[in-house]
Amino acid sequence: MPNLNTINSAVYKLLSNDNTLTGLCNVYKGAKRPINATNPSITVDAKRLEPGEGEGIWMCDVVITSYIDVQSNRMPDHDALENIISRVTGILSDKEIVLNDAKALPLIEGESKGPEWQKEHDNETMHESIFGLIFIDFN
Repeated sequence: MPNLNTINSAVYKLLSNDNTLTGLCNVYKGAKRPINATNPSITVDAKRLEPGEGEGIWMCDVVITSYIDVQSNRMPDHDALENIISRVTGILSDKEIVLNDAKALPLIEGESKGPEWQKEHDNETMHESIFGLIFIDFN
């Protein structure tokens, strides 16, 4: 059965292979960005892998977090953020990721949160886009 790291890698591969997206931002795999990461950037993090209804059916959430620096007026750069979010959505919505020994159904665009500020990152905002993944494990 695929694990969260395998799912992260498959989604990361889709995003990092898109030249338009990598021209807009840096792409990182995992919930945390590297310490020296620059913005704009996104992270890919698969969460909550759990059995679904029916034998061999599994579900998880894939969370794409976009980070962008605030402008001099302390407001998020909504245009840049919207370009990143639109590109991510265009790449992932209704796409099937490749998993060994499992058949993934197309990713389902879910809820979105943001932009939000975190006090430990005073000069940036973040936005979360969540995609649902359902797959069938053949083992």
